[in-house]
Amino acid sequence: MEGKYRVGRNNILLNILVTFFYLKILLIYEIQMSKDLLLDLFEKVNRKQIFDEELFSFLELIFPGKSANVLDVLTKGIKKYIYKPSNRIVWAAMGKKKEHLVYPRIFCSCQDFYKTVVVYKKRNFCKHILAQIISEALNRFKTIELDDNKFKEFVRDLKLHL
Repeated sequence: MEGKYRVGRNNILLNILVTFFYLKILLIYEIQMSKDLLLDLFEKVNRKQIFDEELFSFLELIFPGKSANVLDVLTKGIKKYIYKPSNRIVWAAMGKKKEHLVYPRIFCSCQDFYKTVVVYKKRNFCKHILAQIISEALNRFKTIELDDNKFKEFVRDLKLHL
């Protein structure tokens, strides 16, 4: 991993302390924790303007065992489509084979979100939602302006892939 996503492994003690600190914070959150955690993640990344080891540890606590997947999505890229003249905004994250529609902090069109979040309720968000939040906080996403009539095509293509 390069640039803003590089994570070193040289300060294990600091990682352990940070992990316990964030674990204590996590225990305080209740049912409403998902939106609070997502907002907290956004604010932490936005304030630092770099995704460092401390933030990686926090991400690992809120998305155990899947943090590297979030970094993979960030590497593939996040897109912000702005449709003109309505100024409708649509966020998209690249999956393994196709783009997924992301409503920030609320919804993703990927299968993992549907199965793990909606059906089985094992998690509150997917890797695409987390990647979108991080990319927005770092202001590292591709902005694409399109005509409003292209929005219908986007929705049609999305339906074909669901």
